[in-house]
Amino acid sequence: MVHFLHPGLSPRTIIPPDARKDILGCLVVQEEASPYSLVNICLNILVANLEKLCSERSDGTLCLPEHWSFPQELADQFVGMMTWQGKLTDRTASIFQGNQMKLKLVNIQKAKISTAAFLKAFCHHRLTELDATAASTDLSIPDILGGLCSNSWIQENLRRLVLDSTSIPRDSRPLLFGQLTGLRVLSVFNVCFHSEDLVNVSQLPKLESLDISNTLVTNISALLTCKDRLRSLTMHYLKCLTMTTPQILAVIRELKCLLHLDISDHRQLKSDLAFHLLQQKDILPNIESLDISGGSYITDGAVELFIQQRPAMQFVGLLATDAGYSDFFSAKEGLRVRSFLK
Repeated sequence: MVHFLHPGLSPRTIIPPDARKDILGCLVVQEEASPYSLVNICLNILVANLEKLCSERSDGTLCLPEHWSFPQELADQFVGMMTWQGKLTDRTASIFQGNQMKLKLVNIQKAKISTAAFLKAFCHHRLTELDATAASTDLSIPDILGGLCSNSWIQENLRRLVLDSTSIPRDSRPLLFGQLTGLRVLSVFNVCFHSEDLVNVSQLPKLESLDISNTLVTNISALLTCKDRLRSLTMHYLKCLTMTTPQILAVIRELKCLLHLDISDHRQLKSDLAFHLLQQKDILPNIESLDISGGSYITDGAVELFIQQRPAMQFVGLLATDAGYSDFFSAKEGLRVRSFLK
């Protein structure tokens, strides 16, 4: 196939892609003979020529040729590339109806699709991950949850759900996450997500990672329900939190399984939560990653002592603080530091 596309080229060394670094849908600068870049070239051609390659249904949506079939990994890349290029619409999303595509890891970030199109195109697949960050206002979080929960397989097997900056109608309360019993990772950054929603989410039996940053949560006590499961908690800029610092620390102290905690803040909040957290000796015994960027009254000495008492630590975020200048941070083997100087 390579020689067909490039008849003058001799075979070249294949360079396998690094899935941790390559962005889905982006062309990678590699050898022209690389299978990865060839796949992207082909998918780009398909996306650019969908109107020519597909037939049109009576409702105006597109339909793939009947004999076409995509492997699951390729189908996931295809929908991701369409999304990345802004080509996923009600008209084009219809190609994912039926069984010609078998989707598993779906990315529809910023996609301009309606609820009806989402339900028809994606909710019959066996999805294990869905990223609907900043989806169209025509596709709200309650609609997404309703569609996902209409599939019993998804209810039990969806592992990761990202709903950052996705809309919620004012009259839709509460959010019903409880049926997604297989969910391990949930992110609702910058969403109208309330304390009662946190109560619902904290009861998910397999939840391990949660991002509630910049939400309307006023009380995090519900996290005690999942204290033996939660491994990662991100809750920066909780501007509506009404709990006192000792009350917040009392909850965090019980989250003994946490490996990652992000309580970074905006300067205007002038939060002293991180300062008081660093003074605690009986808290976060297994922590590996801690981000306290933007915290007030943070000193090198306090951070050093905290890290020395927790040998598993591999990362500390100190942006917009007065810490991170000590030689300790550069000398500490295996420790990454994010500060103004690093």
